[in-house]
Amino acid sequence: MTAISESVSTLDEFNNSQALNDFLKGQNRTHAHLDWRTPLDWLRKPSSLILHTGIKINGVLSMADDPPHLHWARFFSIRKEDNYTYVWKKLFSSIQKRFPFEHDDLIAALCYQNWMETLLQVNGWKKAQRVIVLLWQGSLPPKQGIEKNISIRKMKLDDLPKVVQIDDLSFSSFWKFSSNTITMSFEQSAYSTVAELDGKVVGFQISSADMYRAHLIRLAVLPEERNHHIGAALVRNMLWHFSVPWIRQITVNTQHDNQTSIHLYQRLGFEYLGESFPIYQFPLDE
Repeated sequence: MTAISESVSTLDEFNNSQALNDFLKGQNRTHAHLDWRTPLDWLRKPSSLILHTGIKINGVLSMADDPPHLHWARFFSIRKEDNYTYVWKKLFSSIQKRFPFEHDDLIAALCYQNWMETLLQVNGWKKAQRVIVLLWQGSLPPKQGIEKNISIRKMKLDDLPKVVQIDDLSFSSFWKFSSNTITMSFEQSAYSTVAELDGKVVGFQISSADMYRAHLIRLAVLPEERNHHIGAALVRNMLWHFSVPWIRQITVNTQHDNQTSIHLYQRLGFEYLGESFPIYQFPLDE
């Protein structure tokens, strides 16, 4: 009997949805940075491959870009019994060959687990930044304090073009969101608001929540309007919205070196208690 050789395929080439579903439901070692999408959503995109022997899947990896030129390690999953270093090398090198990165691409991974950080370190990735988690420990701020010409209301679908514009002006490099991602975050959010200054949308926040926890996903204000305390007003409004008995925890993430953001949240009662996640970047020029 001829042994079946190992292959690397796109989702379309593999073309066995049952085998993929069975694999995804299995007891796997998994890294996931999905941003409101499913693993299948990412695996359908370019820069995503499946390592398999026949119809037996050994691992999957998506490095799909969103927005263009920003390639996060979106989904990496292997069988627990397999060598994750070997599977990663096989898939990542295959992605480099089949979907070559461009000179202005950013290749990054947000590490939620120690094994993923170790994997990237031994494969030459460099630590670029750290995301820290801030936990709200304060008392509810007063509802007053918003300037008279500023109002906060719930975000509407019609606001999204302006929200996308504000977001694009507010974030750079690793932190860019595509318009599709912002739309999906709004659609799946628990509470989203915009701030209007003299009737013009100048800022927004998007928050998620589960049964016990709320999380501030996104906060942005037009750069030229940042001297009106609009960001603080949006956060205060969010804190009041989630001041219900079943929400036991409110968190926000920010970069470890973003002192402006950290100071804003600290003034509103958030504290850093030590939880953080490193970001690694693949050096294209080496």
